[in-house]
Amino acid sequence: MPHGRANCISRLQKCRDSDHGALGWGSARYCGQLGMGLMPKISIGILAMKPLGRFGRLSAVGGAVATTGLLLWGLVGAPAWAAGYQEGFAAYERGDFGGAYEIWLPLAEAGDSDAQFGVGVILDNGQGVSENDAEAAKWYRLAAEHGNPDAQFNLALLYDSGKGIEQNKEEAAFWYRKAAVTGHVGAQYNLALMYESGDGVDRDPAIAAFWYRKAAQQGHAKAQNNLGVLYDKGVGVAEDKAEAAKWYAAAAEQGFARAQFNLGVMYDFGTGVPLDDAKAAGWYRRAAEQGDLEAQFNLALMLDTGEGVPVDKAEAAKWYRKAAEQGNPAAQNNLAVLLDSGDGLPRAPAEAAYWYEQAADRGNTSAMRNLAALYRDGQGVTQNLIEAYKWYSIAIDSMGSGPERETALEERADVAERMERAEIKEGRRLAEEWLKRNGPGSTAPRVANTGPPETTPPERMRTELDSTGSGFFISMGGLVLTNNHVVSGCADLKLRLGREEIGTAAVIASDPSRDLAVLQSASTPPSRAVFRMGRDIRPGDDVVAVGYPLRGLLSSEANVATGTVSANAGLRDDPDYLQISAPVQPGNSGGPLLDRSGLVVGVVSAKLDALEVVDAYGDIPQNVNFAIKARVAAAFLNQHQMTLTATDPGPPLSAADVGEVAQRYTVLVECWK
Repeated sequence: MPHGRANCISRLQKCRDSDHGALGWGSARYCGQLGMGLMPKISIGILAMKPLGRFGRLSAVGGAVATTGLLLWGLVGAPAWAAGYQEGFAAYERGDFGGAYEIWLPLAEAGDSDAQFGVGVILDNGQGVSENDAEAAKWYRLAAEHGNPDAQFNLALLYDSGKGIEQNKEEAAFWYRKAAVTGHVGAQYNLALMYESGDGVDRDPAIAAFWYRKAAQQGHAKAQNNLGVLYDKGVGVAEDKAEAAKWYAAAAEQGFARAQFNLGVMYDFGTGVPLDDAKAAGWYRRAAEQGDLEAQFNLALMLDTGEGVPVDKAEAAKWYRKAAEQGNPAAQNNLAVLLDSGDGLPRAPAEAAYWYEQAADRGNTSAMRNLAALYRDGQGVTQNLIEAYKWYSIAIDSMGSGPERETALEERADVAERMERAEIKEGRRLAEEWLKRNGPGSTAPRVANTGPPETTPPERMRTELDSTGSGFFISMGGLVLTNNHVVSGCADLKLRLGREEIGTAAVIASDPSRDLAVLQSASTPPSRAVFRMGRDIRPGDDVVAVGYPLRGLLSSEANVATGTVSANAGLRDDPDYLQISAPVQPGNSGGPLLDRSGLVVGVVSAKLDALEVVDAYGDIPQNVNFAIKARVAAAFLNQHQMTLTATDPGPPLSAADVGEVAQRYTVLVECWK
């Protein structure tokens, strides 16, 4: 750890911004004698997003919500033109939009509200005809006046956005209400948004809660989340944390990232649900994987501190980086702390300086002080006491009173003792210039608090080969499955197919608990693995392990080893593993385990530590090795929405034939640090 920058933790209470739709977090706090603390977790915020787009399908016309399907005439006693309408609908369904328009237009002109609505959709989306929003609005209105709720909703969307007609929020609210009372879920949600914000109607959170509940009861995930926020904050309804958690959970289970984050916060702080750090981390991860910035930060902090999950600094850095690249100053500071200290990943002071400066420019006082310390010590930047004095001064002027400010004053005084009077004067001038441009009350354009940085980080330091493992292609698109322990903490990953280097790879999904990871390679493989489906492999069945053991000692080609399944469970009856007798050596980890028809039944993972067994039992184990079951790998891939190829086992092949096929998609994974 470099002198002057300690990796310590600062926990604050949840902080909520009262502005509609805003997200808030606690201000930075410094802890310890000399260094910067990690920024605290971010708390719940409300999502307020109107779906202004319109689907082009007649069975689901609306914004980000699936609306009531269009009724088809087919009942006894239906009008004579019903058959014509259905003929148009069939044309639309098969993509013949021009044909649908020609069939529906005369029906619409004759007063058929469903055809009027269909003509409006085609004109609205420019399907088979030129887009014409004003004409679409005309046909939506005719259908809406006949009571068609989908047309009422789409007409309201046009008034809401001003697309095709003059924007009129009051008129939008009128038509949303018309559709909402019929049970149209999208209209109920949008009407609730308008009442919550006072947009086109008098603000009334109680009425907003009423319509959110209507939509939420129909399964609308965003309405469920926003209803949860109202209960969480006690806006429009009595505050009820348990009820808030219930609605967050309903939306989270549907995959809505903001609700997953909010539910994670509830578990993290034990509000509305029992405190459960592991569940909090699980929900943060699900939201983070969908790109939720605040969830990425909170997950990173839990991985950084071992809260609810094992400490994994490299994984923490990954999630800090994702949030930092979206412009989160707390994540930028915390990523810089890890890069500065080399805690769990290669030390990179130049990149640390970059991220400290990004966070400092966004007003993060911890980053300001950390950047000052780098300039003071000449770490990652050229030593510059004037710049150090400047950043200490900016941090001090940006802080409130308290021990952190007092410590910063002492740090600046220490720097000042090493400076000439003219240098101190210049440092003050630069600080005042920065504060006029960026400080409180400034009218000059500032660096945005969110959004990606305008510049890119400096190139990383040169890396060296640290370890090797195995992996195998699971798609022709370059996805490689391997063990998490093979790639964890690596600065760079390089792949080889036999003796040929085929390029670099990046981790795009990982699960330390399952010891699995997926890499994205830019290379197109000659082949890819096929998984076994149908009947599970059994103890006594023959298996083939392919990989690159003892790299540099054994052959550069993928090695092929044979054995049998010894047991259908791993150590201590772990049901996610197979015990196998096929020889496994360092470097085999991550390679495929195949049945005799050449299908993947597992991912080679570990061998029993012979020395530990000798100490415990007085005997040396023979051929006791383990592989993660294929079903566990398939579940991991499905969780990350990655597809694999699978088939039933075929006729048995020779072990040589199985190995020859697998060598075409099994790669050496090099970990460079």
